Amino acid sequence: MATLALKNITKRFGDFTAVKDFNLTVEDGEMIALLGGSGCGKTTTLRMIAGFTEPTEGSIFVAGKEMGKIPPYKRNVGIFFQNYALFPHMTVFENVAFGLKLQKLPKAEIEQRVSEILNLVKLYGLEKRYPRELSGGQQQRVALARALVTRPSILLLDEPLSNLDAKLRVEMQVEIKRIQKELAITTIIVTHDHEEAVSLADRVIVMNAGQILQVGSPYEIFDKPNSEFIADFMGFSTFVKGTMGGEARDGKRPVTCSGKTILVSAEAAEGIEPGSSVTLATRSEHMELVKEAGENVVEGTMQAATYKGHTTRLEVAGCFDEVIYPAADEYIELEAGKPLLVHLPVDRLCVYKNNA
Repeated sequence: MATLALKNITKRFGDFTAVKDFNLTVEDGEMIALLGGSGCGKTTTLRMIAGFTEPTEGSIFVAGKEMGKIPPYKRNVGIFFQNYALFPHMTVFENVAFGLKLQKLPKAEIEQRVSEILNLVKLYGLEKRYPRELSGGQQQRVALARALVTRPSILLLDEPLSNLDAKLRVEMQVEIKRIQKELAITTIIVTHDHEEAVSLADRVIVMNAGQILQVGSPYEIFDKPNSEFIADFMGFSTFVKGTMGGEARDGKRPVTCSGKTILVSAEAAEGIEPGSSVTLATRSEHMELVKEAGENVVEGTMQAATYKGHTTRLEVAGCFDEVIYPAADEYIELEAGKPLLVHLPVDRLCVYKNNA
């Protein structure tokens, strides 16, 4: 196992900067998620760690050793490719054993290690099958086994769950986390799926345009994004424009939104001057439809309801910049045009100062 450090990493392709001044330290056995949309630089960062792409500037260290002159095959890095990259003419055993044969290990040791890793990923007994004879989930496990069998110091996972259906994706999240913790292997996962990132990682790195926007625990990234951009990316559904009020009272500060007052926590509004234009953001599951007026209860008008199974998606117009979606099964039969009262919880509102 090894500590991974990226120091002042920049990668340019001609005039385009894919990654800019990237700094990160990953501790022994830690699992880090690089999270962001397409083109944000996360896969380029992964390829630089693997040695497939050379940084324009900066250095990469594994266990304190600089990787600049070390080719990919000598970096002891296990790589899981998005498309699995299995050899179609090889059996499961041959696919998994491929890296060990390149290392010229004795036949008996190869057989033992392949057997152990196939048992770990729950594929024991499928050694003689070819990739075409496996399900998508089984193919993914073969690719994971191949990446792990060489006992790498670092495991790199490039969009490992993107090709699976919803049910398999959840199952494999559990399996990947179990295997990673069992082996205590330093792991970097690249993903565009925020739920996947917070489910798997010890820390999440949010990226955009080649730069790090926020580093934090899954809870911090999911519930307390540090910008409106990240809040939107992380699935916040309600954004309310307003003007910041004066001093805090009882740990709360007022924000005026379309003539209505909404209270936010003083901590969330720290450093924002009175009179500043702000945006309030929250998740739909943090809001609640209520029967009576009260603190942070605003009136809206029912637009439409869509049954979603475990929740009902409500479109509510009011002092909101966009529609909101309270999780409320019991309101599916509400009629369009009906007035509703929506409670916005003080401690669940994020506050972002708008640029002038």
